[in-house]
Amino acid sequence: MNTEPERIALAAEKPKVEGPVADELTRVKLFLGIQAFFLVVSVFTGGFNFKLWSMLDTALMIQSIGVTALVVVLEEAPHRRLAFKTAIILYLLAVLDMGINVLLSGIVGWRT
Repeated sequence: MNTEPERIALAAEKPKVEGPVADELTRVKLFLGIQAFFLVVSVFTGGFNFKLWSMLDTALMIQSIGVTALVVVLEEAPHRRLAFKTAIILYLLAVLDMGINVLLSGIVGWRT
């Protein structure tokens, strides 16, 4: 007879946290931290040579961070996944460009 008030009281005591959304937010925060770290590192990979090629990794990393920030504000799950995958691709391109910059800086520095 008193099951409805008891159920309401139990529901009020236990806040429901959606697992996938909480996990998704944790992944986004972790990815943003990794991106911020590599954004700081990108200053050193250009060899302090501010040409278009050496600044490409920084630009890609900033775009990746911006797209990742969209994941938090988008409401529909397919759009969030698309934004996250796009951010990952931009991030990987930035890291690849950093590697190329380091390789070129090492080769050029070795010859001079």
